Amino acid sequence: MKKLAIGVVAIVALIGTPVSAADLNKPVYKAPPPAPLPAPVYNWTGWYVGGNFGGGWAHSNASAIDNGTFGGSPFPEEFASSSISASGILGGGQLGFNYEFVPHWVAGVEADIDWAHITGSGSTCEFALGMVTSCSNAAYKIDDFGTVRGRLGYAFGNVLLYGTGGFAWANHSNTVTLTCQGPGCPGATVPFATSTSSDSSTPEGWTAGGGVEWLFLPNWTIRAEYLHLQFNSDSQNFAFTGTIEGIPLVASSQASLRTGVDIVRVGVNYLFH
Repeated sequence: MKKLAIGVVAIVALIGTPVSAADLNKPVYKAPPPAPLPAPVYNWTGWYVGGNFGGGWAHSNASAIDNGTFGGSPFPEEFASSSISASGILGGGQLGFNYEFVPHWVAGVEADIDWAHITGSGSTCEFALGMVTSCSNAAYKIDDFGTVRGRLGYAFGNVLLYGTGGFAWANHSNTVTLTCQGPGCPGATVPFATSTSSDSSTPEGWTAGGGVEWLFLPNWTIRAEYLHLQFNSDSQNFAFTGTIEGIPLVASSQASLRTGVDIVRVGVNYLFH
């Protein structure tokens, strides 16, 4: 019985051996690699609204002509020029529309308005007949500004590089304080009853600049932007009345200003697809 069992095991082993070898020689089929995921599609087309915050630097050149009467008689015209530098913070909001055309190109239009606190000061003296007749300080401030601009850019996926330009306006003011009046300038101050006058204006001009914008979520973008605003035709008027050594003086000053403003700001937009 024992010999029979050993024989059966041997026969099974002999039968199983060639089957295992045949299995080893069969080709092994591997599953195909998964198909690559499609590249993400970024859509820049649509209306957007957002806010911004940054800083600004302004430089204003002014030339003025002064007229008036002294003791009831006209005095010779006085001429002056001055330069004022100002800086400060700003912030506001923007509304715009993008349209993506051809692959990667994006065109659009944007309007914005920003509150600003850009301030500075400067000093000047007026001259007549080769003599200094008065000196003054001017305190300058930009209160707010806005632009309406076209935009054109190229999108590298979710990053947009763009240039921009268009119309600009600003609301700014000057407060002029006389520090010296009369033949004693610029030395001892001659008493003057009314020594301060203010005026504001809203000049119109142009703007140009550029920026980079990142579409970090399907409907949200963040941007960094630089703009230059230029106002070449602006005027302000100032009036002073008082007396010098008991003699009445009435003076008016017409100032022409050329102002350039550079701003750098960051912003966040929500894009409506």
